[in-house]
Parts: sequence; C-alpha cells; structure tokens
Amino acid sequence: MPQVASFLSVVFLPRKLSLFAIFAAVFVCSSAMAATSPKTGGVSKEELRGISRLLDNYGMVGLAETDSTGNPKAMTLAVRIDVSRDKAFGIFENPANFYYISTLFKENKVLQSHTNSIAYSWASRHKWFSFTGVNNIALYRPRRVDVEIVKSSVGSGTFRFMFYQDGKDRCILVLSGILDVKSSEWLIRYLVGASPSMRVAMNIGIGTVIIKGAKTLAEQFGRGKPMTKHRTRGRRSGPLKPLSASDMKSIAPLLDRGAVVLSKSVGRGRLDQVSVVEKVRAPSAKFLVAAATPELYPKMIKAITDVNVLRRSESDLEFSWTLGFSIFGLTSRNRLSFAPDGVLVDGLDGNLAGAKWRWQIADSTATGCIVAYHGWADIPRSAFILEKSMKREPYLEHGFMAGSNLVMLRALRRAVEGR
Repeated sequence: MPQVASFLSVVFLPRKLSLFAIFAAVFVCSSAMAATSPKTGGVSKEELRGISRLLDNYGMVGLAETDSTGNPKAMTLAVRIDVSRDKAFGIFENPANFYYISTLFKENKVLQSHTNSIAYSWASRHKWFSFTGVNNIALYRPRRVDVEIVKSSVGSGTFRFMFYQDGKDRCILVLSGILDVKSSEWLIRYLVGASPSMRVAMNIGIGTVIIKGAKTLAEQFGRGKPMTKHRTRGRRSGPLKPLSASDMKSIAPLLDRGAVVLSKSVGRGRLDQVSVVEKVRAPSAKFLVAAATPELYPKMIKAITDVNVLRRSESDLEFSWTLGFSIFGLTSRNRLSFAPDGVLVDGLDGNLAGAKWRWQIADSTATGCIVAYHGWADIPRSAFILEKSMKREPYLEHGFMAGSNLVMLRALRRAVEGR
C-alpha cells in the first residue's frame, strides 16, 4: 500500500458544488435539443479516425473543451449508428420524431417550414415546472443538421449534427456545440450556480441523452421498425476496465483539447461504465494522495459530507460518506483499495451498494500525469426520484454518471494543481 500519509501536505481548495444539479439540469434541459454552426467543437479527419477506433470498444466518445477559467467552450460527442447516413439523417426531418429521441420532448409543433428549414416550438412539462422554447432547424442532406435555440427557458445554444459514412450500412454521428446556461431562467441558473464544472457537466449530460437517443431512433427508423420510446435493459458484471495502451494512443489528440468522456453500455442499453480522462499538471504521486484520502473529499466537493474512516490497514480502508443533494441524500459504506495503476473504490452497502469507481493514473511528464476516472452505479435503484426519472428517460443514467464523474475528476485536478 502506498504510504500516502507523507504526502498529506497537499493543499485542497474548497469547492461548493452540488451533484444534484447535474441530474436536475440534465433532466429539464435535455428538452432543449439545440444546435447551429458552432465556432468551436467538432472533429478533424485525423481525430475522426481515432474516434472510429475508440467506438469499436465504447458506445460514445465525447470531448469537453473549456477556456482558461474552466468555463465550457464546446461539447463534442460521437456515436456509431448501424444504418447508412441517408437513413439516419431522416429522423431530423420531422420534429414529431424528437419525442422518440427523448421522451422529455413532450410537445413539438411546427410553426413554419421551408425547403430545408423548420421553425418549431417545444415544451417539457413536469409536475412542478415546465420549460418551453422555439428552435430553428436547418437541414443539409445528407451530411449536416443545424439547430438554434431562438427563445427558451433554458438559455440560448447552438449545436451541429454531422453525419459521416462509415462503411456500407453504418455512419458516425458527431454532435457539437454549447448551451449557454447563463442565459437561462432562474431555476437552471440556481441549480448550476456559478460553477464552471457544473456548466461543463450539464452540457455533457444533455448531449449524452440526446445522442444516445438519436442513435436508438435512427436504427429503428432505418430498419423500417415502428418508432417507439426507447427502453434499456441488462446488467453489467465484473470489474471496471481500465484504458488500454491502444485506447490511450487514440485519445491522445483529443486530450490536447480537453477532457475525454467514454460511455459504454451492456448489450441491451443499460450503463456498463463511464470513463472521464484528462491531463493533470501535477505528479502522479500527488494525485494518488487526493484519490486515496477520502477524509479530504469534502474539502473539494460540497455534496460529499459525513466522511468517516471506519477501518484502515496496509492494503485497504473502509469509509462511509453521504452524497447530499437538494432534495435527497445517498449514503453508503465503501472499501478503498489499490491497483498497480491507481485506486479502486467499491460500494459495500447503502444506497450505492455494488457501485464501483476506479482511478487510473499514468505518468505523462516529470511534472504531469494522465488520469482516467471510471465509474458505474445502479443509479435508478439508489433513490426513488432517480428511479422514476430514469424510467421516463433511460439515458439519463448515462448522462448523470458522465456529469458526476467529470465534476469529481475536475475537483481533484484543481486541488492537486493548487488552483
């Protein structure tokens, strides 16, 4: 077991972040399927080749680009669709289809239509609140779809959907753009607050829900099957899988731009694991301390409280924690142990029983490292409100995990970098 005690002089900056905002913001904002001609985001031909290799092992590849202050610049996500791009493109020609991309699109009404453009209104209505907006969509068959949020409760945004043929009967769909949370109404601004990490996580979470839903619908549509609300099934098993050397090589060009997100599903669509990968400007030993010292987690993330180390030995330790959200909390007892390349955390009992997290840490330079944070949890079973919400929109499971992993990794990175 690494002797982490000698490294405890590392300074951790307090960060007031609420992980609940990831869930709530993704839930209410996914309705704002948004995008036009983004000035940033997207991928080059070289990056697309690397993404294609990654998609052989992962269902979704993502990139979160930020500015010097950590605020989001662009979100880019890619999936492989097992129909031709001509057929996949067809799902965007009728706004009525958007309900089947995500059941959060409760109302989609065409206001005006021209040869290759549509103006439509949408609404996402819930028990205690509703969100509405007007979007413009421009169609450039068969390669590109641009959508712009003209007016909405959730803010302004521009996104682009690009279709790349990938063999005879499949294509790669790339979604890029940004939703500007600062221009939203008060509820979203309240949930996300002033946290740059929350704005990044919200964009990745929203994009994950939309692009996974688009893939499912396009494959139904392209094969002539009736359009239905998507449902996911299945259950993962075994340990979390670290990134291979070939995966790291494919990721390298994207890491120069920002944080990479990899989302993998089991055969029938349930979450298998989410991995977030980022460069860290600190030695790997220093990052190991941050990951291996749960007593210091509350100094980095406000949502983590009541951390108690219950047992410690040379090989592992047990600790309890509470993840406190706005309207509910999750408490669990966990075991932390060590792998050759980092730290493992397993949920033993409580709301997150069976959950798994893994910190994979690799030296990149004498003063820097690359960190991959892998995670899985049976999120729908962890709380009643999550179960009901993810029954309505199953891909929230993937978006919530991606967003929470990203927030956790960024919090530890800021701490060890002394920011």
